[in-house]
Amino acid sequence: MSSSLRLSALAVAGLACTSGLALAQNGFTYVKATANIFGYGLSTPAPGGGGGGTLANVIALNAGSGRVAAFSSGGQAGWANAPVNGPDGGNFASSTNIPSVGPISGYNGPLSGQLVGVFIEAGDISGFSAPGSMSYPDLASYSAASYAPDLRQVFFIGDGKTGTGSGSTQAFYVPDGAAYLVLGIADAYGFNASAGYYDDNVGGYETSYVIVPAPGVASLGLVGLAAARRRRA
Repeated sequence: MSSSLRLSALAVAGLACTSGLALAQNGFTYVKATANIFGYGLSTPAPGGGGGGTLANVIALNAGSGRVAAFSSGGQAGWANAPVNGPDGGNFASSTNIPSVGPISGYNGPLSGQLVGVFIEAGDISGFSAPGSMSYPDLASYSAASYAPDLRQVFFIGDGKTGTGSGSTQAFYVPDGAAYLVLGIADAYGFNASAGYYDDNVGGYETSYVIVPAPGVASLGLVGLAAARRRRA
């Protein structure tokens, strides 16, 4: 872990502990560029060919309602013989437009190779239909103060700040019923086709996370975000 992310993780841990909230949790994980965000419960699907990569990172969530997540992410990821980029994404492709895979939504937004996540409920989800994709019409849509993705709806995380490497910490409202947080990237041939082509991916993202009940938002330095307008697809 880089020194800056290590300090961030320690600060997050201290804030979560001193908040006195039983449901608070925090941790660190390394998300490989091969982590297939569409693979939860479906191994590592690659309907577009090019390989399904590896299983995405799965974090079991403490039970509760009104939970809010925050992230701090760094590192670099990319593709063989191509430029690498940070967790906010890069210009290897100007946009990403990948349809849903099974019960997991598609992903549609500017740039490519971003750190993304999806919240999943407990139990077998294979029989569910995928929700619609989150709406990210332009780069500014990656800079909102807060987001409220639905279950099984892939959402942008990036470096967890309103700017690239700067700005305020963003709040991600956890849908009630979510039992798992899954982290990975959305990949496809040219980033505009059916999911796949993970086998040439290199690098990854160091990611710290903290999840607290809504009353604990202030303890994360997210003052005022609990009342911020939530963005849905």
